[in-house]
Amino acid sequence: MKNRIPVGIAGLGAYAPEKVLSNHDLEKLVDTSDEWIYQRTGIRERRIAGPDEDSGSMGAIAAMRALDDAGVAPEEVELILCATTTPDLPFPTNACHIQHKIGAKRAGGFDINSACSGFVFAFNTAVQFVQSGTYRNVLVVGTEKLSTIVNYEDRNTCVIFGDGAGAMLLRPLEDAGRGEVLSTSISTDGGPEQDSVLMVAAGGSRMPATAETVALRQHTMIMGGNKVYRFAVSTFAKLVKESLEPYGYEQLGRIVPHQVNQRIVEAACERLDMPVDMVFSNIHKYGNTAAASVPVAFTEAYREDMLPKGKLVVSAAFGAGLSWGHFLVRW
Repeated sequence: MKNRIPVGIAGLGAYAPEKVLSNHDLEKLVDTSDEWIYQRTGIRERRIAGPDEDSGSMGAIAAMRALDDAGVAPEEVELILCATTTPDLPFPTNACHIQHKIGAKRAGGFDINSACSGFVFAFNTAVQFVQSGTYRNVLVVGTEKLSTIVNYEDRNTCVIFGDGAGAMLLRPLEDAGRGEVLSTSISTDGGPEQDSVLMVAAGGSRMPATAETVALRQHTMIMGGNKVYRFAVSTFAKLVKESLEPYGYEQLGRIVPHQVNQRIVEAACERLDMPVDMVFSNIHKYGNTAAASVPVAFTEAYREDMLPKGKLVVSAAFGAGLSWGHFLVRW
C-alpha cells in the first residue's frame, strides 16, 4: 500500500482478577504438586475471575487503563477489536459490551477468535485500519475467562490456564510518539488433524450443546501436550528470527511473547542462541491467559521499564488452529 501512515502504540493497560489459584491449591484438586507444575511450565500461580467478572468487564477495565495511559477519551475511539475465545455470549460480541462499558459512543467493533494467537491477529488488523487512514484511534483488547472452559479434573490443562485482560490503543505514530510498528504477520495451518492439538469439542454447530456433552465435559479444553510443545518451540524461534533479520539482532531490546510455557521459551532461546533474559516473562504469576497474555505481558514490561527506548521489541504468539503471528515495534 502506498503512502501508508506510520502506526504507534499510544497506550497500554491490563487487568488481573484478585483471586489467586496457586499450585498448592491445585494439589487439592488433582494429582499434582507445586514441583511437578513448576518444573514443566514455570508457573507458580494464576488468577481466577470471580462470578461477577466476565471477559467483557475485565476487557473494559484494561481498555480504560490503556486510554488513560494514552490520554485519549473514550469518545475519541473509532474502532474496538476484541480478541477472545471466551466471550460473554455467543453473540453479540464482546466488542459491543466493551464499547458500552467504557462509553465509546462513536466506535464500531468486532471480535476475533484465534485462541492464543488472537491478540496478535487483532493487532495486525488494527494496524491496517490506522495505516490506511480509515481510523486514527483503534483499541485492541485481549481478554479471557478461561476458568469457565477448564476441566479442573484434568491436570494437563488446569495447571496452565488463567484469567485476565490487556489492551493497547493504536494511533498514527505522530500522535502515539512511541512503539512504531515495523512489521506484522499472521498465519494458519488448519485441518482436522490439528483440532486435537488444542480444542473445545462441543458448543459449536458441529456438536451443539446437549445434556450428554455437558456430562462428558466436552465444553472444556483438551490439549495434546507434546504436539503443542514442538509446534510452539519451532514457531517461536522462527518468528523471532525472521522478524529481526532485516534489522539485526544487535538492535533487539526485548522479546515479549505469548506466555505459553517457560520451558518453551527456554528451548526457543536455545535454538536462537539467545539469552533467556532477553525475554520478558510473567507466566509464573498468571499462567497462560491466551489472547490476554501478550497485552498483559507488554503492559507489565512497559511499567517495569523493561522496553529499552529506541530498541526493537518483538511479540510472537502461537496457538490452536494451528495459528501463529508476530508484531515488531521500535520502542
